[in-house]
Amino acid sequence: MKRAYRGVGVALLACVVGALVCACGREPAPESPQPPAAAVTGGITIALLPERNVFEQKKRYQPLQDYLSRACGCAVTFKLLDNYQLIFSEIMESRVDGAFFGSMNGAISLLRGAVEMLARPVDLKGVSTYQGVIFTRAGSDVTIDPRTWRDKRIALVNKATTAGYLYPLALLRHSGYTADPAAFFRAMSFTGSHDAAMLSVFKGEADLGACKNTVYDEQLREHPEIAETLRVLGESAAVPSNGLGVRSGLDPALKAKLREALLGMHQNEDGQRVLRQIGTQRFIATDRADYEPVFAMARDAGVDLAGWPLRDLH
Repeated sequence: MKRAYRGVGVALLACVVGALVCACGREPAPESPQPPAAAVTGGITIALLPERNVFEQKKRYQPLQDYLSRACGCAVTFKLLDNYQLIFSEIMESRVDGAFFGSMNGAISLLRGAVEMLARPVDLKGVSTYQGVIFTRAGSDVTIDPRTWRDKRIALVNKATTAGYLYPLALLRHSGYTADPAAFFRAMSFTGSHDAAMLSVFKGEADLGACKNTVYDEQLREHPEIAETLRVLGESAAVPSNGLGVRSGLDPALKAKLREALLGMHQNEDGQRVLRQIGTQRFIATDRADYEPVFAMARDAGVDLAGWPLRDLH
């Protein structure tokens, strides 16, 4: 199956929604043989969304939590919260110090002046970004031109994702349609996950869908029957993978220690061991400029990110 990755002239769009750390270690990494970091007063609490069973999630992040505690010279704790709106509220109330944000939610938090982005992971293929893809069934008359989408059924993820909502909406607006998007389609469904959006189109419940390319590629590798049935119509510009943002009022010394610890992990044996356990090559610096493709996409989509809710909206 060949991909037609470049669609109508919308070379702006960026899409969210790849996943951060795919950790696989089950035991905390051993103590570093190097001298401990200089002590820093206080501690750091980082919020996470529970992507799977809570106990499995804690096991996944334990090696990174332990490493950062040693490297920062203070307790670094990961805390599971239910949604980005709750995470944002706790950041504003200084109950947590930071979180790993998806690209759209990271852009929202940056615009609200609540967070400073520090770093994001580079996966084992050397990639630290992802893209949104629009896809349909082979043989469909649907193309990347949104005019062919009218009165079709579209499967999206939720309204707080770049790949699963912002990207297709930007394409639709760019084509000249500015009314209620729900009125443009025969049906607009929000599946809640990227793989579920793919499954909806695969099963013929929707005519086209949108998701992030990392999930799309993963599903094609694991399910050959999907690869034979679906085809990609177009992809967005690249946007940053889930990055760590900290509250703007965090103690500068703690912030510096955390940034230094993440960016230097690949330079020492202990850090390399933890990176292998979490399926990551290294962390790289991330700042507001990396989110420009998301800001551009939101402008095309007519979405006010600064006022957009941080929770999953169906």
